[in-house]
Amino acid sequence: MRILITGAGGPSAISVWKSLSPDHEIHMADIDPCAAGLYLVPGERRIIVPRGDSPDLAPALLAACRARSIELLLPTVDSEFVPLASARADFEALGIALPISPLEALRVCRDKDLLISRLRGLAPVPESEPLTAEVAARVTSFPRFVKPRSGAGSRGAVIISSSRDLEAQPKDGTVLLQEYLPGEEYSVDVYVHSDGRVMAAVPRERMKTDSGVAVTARTINNAELIAAAVRVAEVIGIRYVANIQFKRAADGLFKLLEINPRYPGTLPLTTAAGVDMPKMMIDDVAGRKMPDGLLPFKEIMVVRYWTEHYFDPSEWENLCRR
Repeated sequence: MRILITGAGGPSAISVWKSLSPDHEIHMADIDPCAAGLYLVPGERRIIVPRGDSPDLAPALLAACRARSIELLLPTVDSEFVPLASARADFEALGIALPISPLEALRVCRDKDLLISRLRGLAPVPESEPLTAEVAARVTSFPRFVKPRSGAGSRGAVIISSSRDLEAQPKDGTVLLQEYLPGEEYSVDVYVHSDGRVMAAVPRERMKTDSGVAVTARTINNAELIAAAVRVAEVIGIRYVANIQFKRAADGLFKLLEINPRYPGTLPLTTAAGVDMPKMMIDDVAGRKMPDGLLPFKEIMVVRYWTEHYFDPSEWENLCRR
């Protein structure tokens, strides 16, 4: 299959490339000519595209897919998902598969207040409300936690230890004030069949992170986390791959942090544990028969390190000219 992966500079795109490159023709796209993943494919398969928040993104990717006879487009950048899902019909009209969650599910995942509201009473979520002056006036105990209502990763997420910390936060409802979750953090990689069946849920402990990406992690067979992730995915209407993050609360329960409805940067660990989600996605899109029930996986641990890829500077210069 001829596949175009966006976000070539990020760990998600490179993780998918590792799984699919031996069997498929992979093209890579990014906004930055220095994106590492661009240089993992031949020069004619490299594409420079607009930013994810640009109105030109979907038309540019549609034109690139048409010119290259791409059969499957796989975005990996958070800001690209809603624009591309909004243009899904244009891609499918050309026979280009776009295996991402439905538009409504993506919008809910981007709005963390709406996400918690949808799940409250149905799955474990932290106490949470948009921060306003009225809400701030009621706060008498610390620590608390704040994070942007919309956004990706851990940008803007901070622990609030005092009234002075709280006073420094905006009171316009753009950030959420939440209970502080002191325990360990877990991510659960899930695969949901295009027909809505949850086929895999693989929890992993984020033991050490660097710039928001786990560099030491281990898979762990925890029934509570698996059940919570399955429930969250079903309620929100996730399809294909998502990364659902939890943290242990003071009462011992695992409570939801957020949903990233895309391939995670630590995907190779899930693959090594026996669940190759990119290959599952290919089988799903191709309409092949897939197993029923949750797939088993093994407990395994990983540490990650840098590696190098050398090439002629003219390759970078050619991309810059584009």
